Amino acid sequence: MIGKDKTKDMRDNTKYSSYWLRDGLFDDDDTTTEVESKHSNLMALASYKKAIGNFVNIVTNDNIPVTFDVRGDNSYTDGSSVTISAKMDDKDFDSTVGLALHEGSHIKLTDFNTLQKIRSNDIGLSYDYYQQLADKHYGGDIYQTQNWVNGLVKDLLNVIEDRRIDNYIYQSSPGYKGYYHAMYDKYFNAKIIDKGLTSSEYRTEDWESYMFRIINITNANRDLDALNQLRGVWNLMDLGNIERLTSTQKCLDLAVEIFQLVENSLPPTEQPEQDCDGDGEGDGQSDENQQETGEGSGGGGDNSETNGTDNTEGGGGDPKDGSDGVDDTDGDADGDDVKSGRSSYNPTGAGGDGSNNQPTDTKSDGDGELSDRQKSQLEKAIEKQKKFQNGDTTKKKVSKNEATKLDSLSKAGIEEKLAGKDYQSGRYYRVDKQTPVMIVRNFSKNLVDSGILDMTGSYWTARNEEAVRKGVVLGTVLGKKLKLRSEERSLVTPRMKNGRISGRLLHELGMGNTQIFDQTIINKHNPAFVHISIDASSSMGGKKWTNTQTAAVAIAKAASMTNNLDVVISYRSIQCGAGNHRNVQPLMLIAYDSRKDKFSKVQQLFEYLNPCGTTPEGLCFESILNEITNTNKGVDSYFINFSDGYPGFSNNDMDYGGTEAVNHTATQVKKIQQAGIKVLSYFVYDNYDSGVENFQRMYGKSATSVDTTNLMALTKTLNKLFQ
Repeated sequence: MIGKDKTKDMRDNTKYSSYWLRDGLFDDDDTTTEVESKHSNLMALASYKKAIGNFVNIVTNDNIPVTFDVRGDNSYTDGSSVTISAKMDDKDFDSTVGLALHEGSHIKLTDFNTLQKIRSNDIGLSYDYYQQLADKHYGGDIYQTQNWVNGLVKDLLNVIEDRRIDNYIYQSSPGYKGYYHAMYDKYFNAKIIDKGLTSSEYRTEDWESYMFRIINITNANRDLDALNQLRGVWNLMDLGNIERLTSTQKCLDLAVEIFQLVENSLPPTEQPEQDCDGDGEGDGQSDENQQETGEGSGGGGDNSETNGTDNTEGGGGDPKDGSDGVDDTDGDADGDDVKSGRSSYNPTGAGGDGSNNQPTDTKSDGDGELSDRQKSQLEKAIEKQKKFQNGDTTKKKVSKNEATKLDSLSKAGIEEKLAGKDYQSGRYYRVDKQTPVMIVRNFSKNLVDSGILDMTGSYWTARNEEAVRKGVVLGTVLGKKLKLRSEERSLVTPRMKNGRISGRLLHELGMGNTQIFDQTIINKHNPAFVHISIDASSSMGGKKWTNTQTAAVAIAKAASMTNNLDVVISYRSIQCGAGNHRNVQPLMLIAYDSRKDKFSKVQQLFEYLNPCGTTPEGLCFESILNEITNTNKGVDSYFINFSDGYPGFSNNDMDYGGTEAVNHTATQVKKIQQAGIKVLSYFVYDNYDSGVENFQRMYGKSATSVDTTNLMALTKTLNKLFQ
């Protein structure tokens, strides 16, 4: 489309997730290499996998794992986890969320034991009835007949169970309807389906026609007079009262009843061969290759590298179906011949508001013939619907290496928080908006090995290892002095007028002495909590970095030797997405928390930390402000900052720098102080102290210049702080 607004198009396709979806996730950058894009996308995939997982857990009220499909693994929906596609672009994101919710709700509500009854021929049909059908269709072959019946009953159960599950979500979590509509728009609501329903196609009294029209029975274009028993099927399903079906077993019973209603009206026409997992139309799948789910929640797909958004495309970029290359009815919710705006999927028909309005009668012979091209497109759209019903939606996979990295990111406890709400740079050419700060809470060796974080690596380990070693030695000395914080000192004052009676003075009562009481005063230090925040920008390199690391390690070591002193060490940096400036984010790495981590973590992992990038000072503080200021009563809290200059940061969201950034940082520091936390900020310099004026504006009286080459002076300051 000429002049198409891509931003508007993206918002239309992610309208249900736009309130939380980070701007720029799906933006293209012509300057970004494939490697950079993949590197950055892993962070996005991990973040939105977590978001989708939260959605699934909220809707189901259950801790259901969400995973990506992995190339080389025979993944499938196993009734305990949800598998999502690794392709989540502006066209597919809402539908991906909807499909995940759909799978998760089936895991919660579908009884997979009941589904096994289909395989066991335990669906309530007698042997005599099977024999009648065998004589009617398969020349007396009862085994082949059972397989055929099971396939049809399974397909009918899929339709009914989906309607039951949808109704549950619509009633219990109406705010998530939009994602379901996006899912059905993608897999069901092509205009070619609408045309097929109103055309002369699929009006023959056979199972192929019935299944097409039953699968699409919630479509507003349904024609209940197209087949003799279709209105009877509609009445049996009673979608306006679908909540009466309170279990998978009841859905199975209804599926069998519908099967009998239709089958008993059909002529004795021989049916195509089916295996026991067939769908009644000649395209069933083997039980060995796919878990029997009975609903549209499968995970493995077909090992394709695509995500199933176009099932009609030929190979090598050739036009589809020998057409002129304009295929606008591919069964997806895209293209000119696919429904836009209001969906043809009717939530009312699925039991959305309990109504059971039937459509007006239409011509039983349809509204006309389809062209050969349209028939071909209709077949492919129907095939796509069948795959959805059978849980065989195609999902883009990740490589095993990518899966390992994503697993590391998941375990890293990564989350994003918006910062900079009240910040404006004052630049006339742009309007600043909030930007997401990436917070990493669980620092680990696996995360280091993944190579995902820009500020971790092994290229300076020897230098960093020496800094950590010095910190341990220095901290041991400091810790011995700080042990006094754990000791209680008692001062007993005898011969007082009140207090505790002293047994050794009782005999003096007879001599008129009433001052026989002892008073005991116990002196002890309050528990203390220290948050150390370190500037990890590039300018902190060299001696500044190694000596600051030594100081931080020393404090952590000393705290590990003291019972009532806890320490958190965090680092402020940026995450560039392997140099992709469009996706750069402030990064807050919580590298150590003595409340849950052993000190050995510092010794093993701090050697991999390196300064890089710019200084998103106040943005990082703002992202964890609640955690910094959430102190316990009776605990002495300290916030210690190490940095060497003033803030500077820029991405698509904001231009963070100059006086405005200094003022924003000062505001965050003031909020910390107002919470009763003592702030001590070290301006780190080596040979000169340029920038100290702005530093003092940010940190006020808490600002202290320190020469990091003089560790003894630094140690004395810290020792005085904790005494």
